[in-house]
Amino acid sequence: MEIELKLLADESDLVKLEDLPLVEAVSVGKPSIEHQLNVYFDTPDLQLHRAGMGLRVRHVDNRRVQTLKAANRVTGGLHQREEWETEIDGDRPDLMALRELVGKQSPYAELIAAPQLADRLQPVFTTKSQRTVRQLRLRTGEEVEMAIDRGAIEHERGSEAISEIELELKSGTAAHLYAFALELFEAVPMRIGIQSKAQRGYASLRPEDKRIVKAEKLQLHPSMTVEDAFEAVVANCMQQVQGNTEGVTYGTDPESVHQMRVGLRRLRSALDLFREAIECPSVLQEEWRWLGTQLGAARDWEVLADSTLSHIEDKLPSDVDVAKLKEAALAQAKRNRDTAAQAVNSPRHTRLQLQFAEWMTAKGWRSSLPDASASDVDLPLKKYAKQVLKHGEARLLKRGKRLRDNEPESRHRVRIAGKKARYATEFFGSLYPKGKVKDYVSSLSDLQEELGWLNDAAVAIGLLGQLQAGDPHVASSAAFARGYLYACVYNDHAHLMQLWSRFADVDPPYKH
Repeated sequence: MEIELKLLADESDLVKLEDLPLVEAVSVGKPSIEHQLNVYFDTPDLQLHRAGMGLRVRHVDNRRVQTLKAANRVTGGLHQREEWETEIDGDRPDLMALRELVGKQSPYAELIAAPQLADRLQPVFTTKSQRTVRQLRLRTGEEVEMAIDRGAIEHERGSEAISEIELELKSGTAAHLYAFALELFEAVPMRIGIQSKAQRGYASLRPEDKRIVKAEKLQLHPSMTVEDAFEAVVANCMQQVQGNTEGVTYGTDPESVHQMRVGLRRLRSALDLFREAIECPSVLQEEWRWLGTQLGAARDWEVLADSTLSHIEDKLPSDVDVAKLKEAALAQAKRNRDTAAQAVNSPRHTRLQLQFAEWMTAKGWRSSLPDASASDVDLPLKKYAKQVLKHGEARLLKRGKRLRDNEPESRHRVRIAGKKARYATEFFGSLYPKGKVKDYVSSLSDLQEELGWLNDAAVAIGLLGQLQAGDPHVASSAAFARGYLYACVYNDHAHLMQLWSRFADVDPPYKH
């Protein structure tokens, strides 16, 4: 299993890195320099890529080395993947040699052994780079290989620059790798690289496609401890957050902002749900809140343009220029999205990711426990999960009593409590009967959808007020739309109460 941390930097900063006293102090021996040509192979329909695999042949002097990488998982910027490597005689992959390395029990064995696969393989892109390699022994004893790569990914559409550092952990713990990366970061500006060179190469074949990463289904086991579950839940949330960073930074699809924001809300909910056993440092929680705020400003205007105005468009008089309102909202969303992209691509976010990953991998919460042997972190998960779900349900039912007030603030509080209850149920859902979980989440989702629409309408009233005051070309249309939405906020009460009653009649899964 290969474990490495990828960091991106401007080429001018890579020069500084090579002469950094911090690096010199932990270097073992002299650096080596090699010129690499990597040719990536796949079928015309990218069969290997769709199966989560990457196959390359590396040219190093007169040698040829083929490498198959699979199951790339990125947590906290740390790439973990299976890897098989062997020297071959020619320039094309030797699938027979790969089959022996992979073994018949591997989930990838069948595809590699597929008839005619060898004949269908063709070069799809190449990477050319100069690699400077240093062997490091950190002060904490970890053995790390640091590779500095300069070059380009070349494909049929053109080329993209490679300017990155790879820190591969050879022995020791990942927490100290993050600590070392933080020291490097304070000396040289860098960003965490989520995509491997192979992933970047494949993305270049379809540049209009920026992958949208949604939350993956989480599978917890009753035998887990609270700590085991916390680590699994946080990793699940971080995959969604980090998986959408490329789309937010370089893409144009509003869904990438939405999904990254959802991932952040899930993460913050998880930190809150486990806080009785595991307390995340307040400085880290504040930084996650800051990032969510940056994304929220862009998302609110996108929702106004793409959802809220479309929802009421056919109900407004013809002299209300909805098209111009949408245009103005999208222009503001674009400005806010640029700000969000800058935040996601900023040193502040990089520092947050590295600090949070170091805290997670070092199990930093244990250092503050008064008595580790009596800590809740080692309690059985199911007992703790029931307490969390019971508390969340009680809070939601208590706030739900105020829905009869028909006030936006009361609905907002119910919406937040409902969201936390749903996230908690989804996190712990695998511990309970599937059908009961489905019924509960379904009824809660219906309630949330209505509360979400009413919240979007309330937010839209404020945003349209900004357009009304700041843009005379849409002022009258914005004023009329505000009035209509204001009426919606107060006139949908009967339907909301019906959904609330339906939800309140469904028993939560932990009662079964």
